[in-house]
Amino acid sequence: MANIEITAFEPENTDFSSFEGKDGPWYLTGYFWKTSGLSALLGVLLLAAGLMFWHYVEGTRQNEQTARRLAVNASHLATDIQQWYETAIQAVNMAVLHPAILAFKTHPDDTIDYFEKLADEVPRFSQLRIILPDGMETLRVDASGRDSVIVPKADLQDKSGRYYVQAAKALRPGEVYVSVLDLNVENGAIEVPFRPTSRLVTPVAGSDGAVLGYLIVNIDMAQPLGGFVTVSESDIRSELLNQDGYWLAGVERERLWGFMRDETQTMARTNPDLWQRISDVQGQEFLRSDGRIYEIETLSITDVMHEVSGSAVQSAESKFYLVASARLYQAWGNIGGPGFFVIFVFGLAIFGVSGGIGYLLLRRRQALHIQARLTKDLMYQRKMASLGRIVAGVSHEMRTPLGNALTVSTTMSDDIDDLTTRVSELGIQDEDLMDLGDTLRQGSRILQKNIDRTAELLKHFSQTASDQTIHKRGQFDLVQIIENLIGTLEKPLDKSGVRLEASLPASAKMVGYSDAVDQVLLNLIMNARQHAFVGCEGGQISIRLSEHDKDHYLIEVADDGVGIAPEYRERIFEPFWSLDRGPHGSSTHGSGLGLAITLNTVQSTLGGKMTLSSAPGKGTIFQIILPKVGQKNDPEADSPFNVEEQQD
Repeated sequence: MANIEITAFEPENTDFSSFEGKDGPWYLTGYFWKTSGLSALLGVLLLAAGLMFWHYVEGTRQNEQTARRLAVNASHLATDIQQWYETAIQAVNMAVLHPAILAFKTHPDDTIDYFEKLADEVPRFSQLRIILPDGMETLRVDASGRDSVIVPKADLQDKSGRYYVQAAKALRPGEVYVSVLDLNVENGAIEVPFRPTSRLVTPVAGSDGAVLGYLIVNIDMAQPLGGFVTVSESDIRSELLNQDGYWLAGVERERLWGFMRDETQTMARTNPDLWQRISDVQGQEFLRSDGRIYEIETLSITDVMHEVSGSAVQSAESKFYLVASARLYQAWGNIGGPGFFVIFVFGLAIFGVSGGIGYLLLRRRQALHIQARLTKDLMYQRKMASLGRIVAGVSHEMRTPLGNALTVSTTMSDDIDDLTTRVSELGIQDEDLMDLGDTLRQGSRILQKNIDRTAELLKHFSQTASDQTIHKRGQFDLVQIIENLIGTLEKPLDKSGVRLEASLPASAKMVGYSDAVDQVLLNLIMNARQHAFVGCEGGQISIRLSEHDKDHYLIEVADDGVGIAPEYRERIFEPFWSLDRGPHGSSTHGSGLGLAITLNTVQSTLGGKMTLSSAPGKGTIFQIILPKVGQKNDPEADSPFNVEEQQD
């Protein structure tokens, strides 16, 4: 059944702890958890916003510091390579003009001695040699640091097929050719271990300007490339790439020098988007990609050589790309144990404060609820007090006239009977006279009936305005009270088509006023019989008794009748209001005081509460919560609804 609960007026001594909710204590109420949850959500959002702001500020600061470190690192690496080339080209420019080099054909020993001396002075040179115009080596000294080895004539090689020899043929005296940075090749094979090498080539001319051969100096690039490393702790990387995207330094060995080993693994293939951004850099630029910070610096060998030798330098490689990178700062990953502890403490504080806010809001809501209920109860008491004063006056004023009217109507009825008897004894057979006697007799009965009904109404008025009767307090079995009531009403109700059923425990001991309980149940059953089954052939009234909690019983009086429309549910406890005046068209004539009296008895006499649940077409349930040990009423105390009768 659709359940719509209307709570009746509470008595003055209501236990306001019940306002904590039907679900239990304050910490089990939905309102508390809803307000606490919203407060906690707001607090968490504020904490998250603060953490995000901190993450942004700290991340920006750390990333700027990282970018500066990367820029310095890239600049240092570029400077090392640049200085390596500058020193080498200056040494070559001076060496090619040395008499020992110019006389390599006539005084080869002097040339060898000069090579050894030069290798000792310039450790970055790994080979010094002179190649004839046909590409054959004629003099050669291999160097390793400050140690040098003169290569025997039998071990000299034909280099005519090497690209730098082919390029040297286009040089004029005074010009220098810089080869690409690659690996040293001996006898057609890459030297192992790898030896990164770049070669400087310049013609050796005779006095007539004719080219006698070529001075070729191999620059050992292992040292400047050794600065390109990966620092695993912070994942900082520095890489060197050529203009085609091949790695020359800073990555794993298997990815280095791919163009020398017929490998196709390049940055252009593995990360084309990043390579596109890198290859577009002119000079120096900072960028972000895939969660990393990149500092890109380009190094043009041609530009470096021009600073040293003007326009007399030709380079086979236009530029290098120095790529220094590090992971973007992740504040969450750097919080650590203390940071998480602080966040945990803040989280606990948020939930604690949220719980406090929820509790305070719940108490404020309960206070407003209590105030509203007290106001409603006060209005009800004032209404009943006003009613009491009216009833007292009306009862006093109507008692004597009603008594006189009843006496006169009774006397008139007796006189009419005597008159009819005498007329009959005299043998008068006047039909009009007999009709007149019947009319007077019927009118007298109607008059007496209405006087009796008025007296009954005055009795109900007095019950409503007073504390009913003086009840006797004692211990009794609530089950027995209900069973006795059912035994009395079952057959009369059954004759009218209404079944009366009960669901009761074996026993329900109670201390209170048994006659008041009996009166309440009787009123509810008779109210259901009179109003619940209007327009129905019959129905069922059920009485259910159970424990509400350890201190209270719950009595439910339910019917499966027509129910009560929503607009009438809050009015049925009002004195003098009846559904007989509603839309059901009932022919009964209730005073409208039955439920008002019942509510007053439950609250004032028994110290309980009564609620109503109903839906049109689905019946009605009255729920009564009674204390197992009822309140003790002082017969000398005035009822909150009681007023003294006016005295003449």
